[in-house]
Amino acid sequence: MPVATWFVHHRLWAMGMGVVVIVVLVAAGFWYLVLRSPGTQVGLRQALRLYRQGQSGADSGGTRLPPSGVYRYRTTGDELLSVGGIHRSFPGTTEMIVTDATCSTMTWEPLVQHVEGLVTCPAGGEALTMPTARSDETIAGTRTDEVISCPPTTYFLPPHPSAGMGWGATCHSGPQPVRLAGQVIGPSTVTVGGHPLAAVHTRITFTFSGPETGTNPTDYWLVPGDGLVLRERETVDLVQQAGPLGRVRYTESMTITLESTTPAS
Repeated sequence: MPVATWFVHHRLWAMGMGVVVIVVLVAAGFWYLVLRSPGTQVGLRQALRLYRQGQSGADSGGTRLPPSGVYRYRTTGDELLSVGGIHRSFPGTTEMIVTDATCSTMTWEPLVQHVEGLVTCPAGGEALTMPTARSDETIAGTRTDEVISCPPTTYFLPPHPSAGMGWGATCHSGPQPVRLAGQVIGPSTVTVGGHPLAAVHTRITFTFSGPETGTNPTDYWLVPGDGLVLRERETVDLVQQAGPLGRVRYTESMTITLESTTPAS
């Protein structure tokens, strides 16, 4: 049978196969570009630009807050969703942007699609409070912009921290209550740039219940007095609504260690 005659008799089948091929190609592209969730690293140059945009110029100039600027950290870790093998690793080095005035804003921005930050404020003695924590993440085509607001007396670092000291607060993410539990693990030492530095090891755990459920414990190794993060270890295990994917489990694990106490600015 001539090819032209065959096509006339089988044109619907051929057109159907063409549609199938197009659908498969679109699906593959959607998987690669959206569900696979590649991340765009925020390098030092971009972090410095963000710092200069965010720093008002009213630097506190004192010792109660970390010196403002961009700090670089050695980094390990990744994040993933429980459907389709959606997974994304963090770069080997990442930046934390610190701006300050009355309070300090510390923003860890490893990827354009993943930003975490918190605000710390000086309190009595060497204490620091934490009125706000925030995360802004885009993965698998779904964006989560979450702001956790805590009472203004909620500690990030309590006064005269000693091993075993604990504290708690009820915070909110929108209308959803979020329970905060803090604990001082004890004194520690972190090596930064080849030099051992004294640190206070603390742990802050957020517990979510409601539309979003799970826990987010984070260990911090902090400079006593100003709260500069020398090391941070975070684990996240949450079940949440992820747009068209429905309810999925999101997990994250990361560790960052400071490379130098002198920030770029």
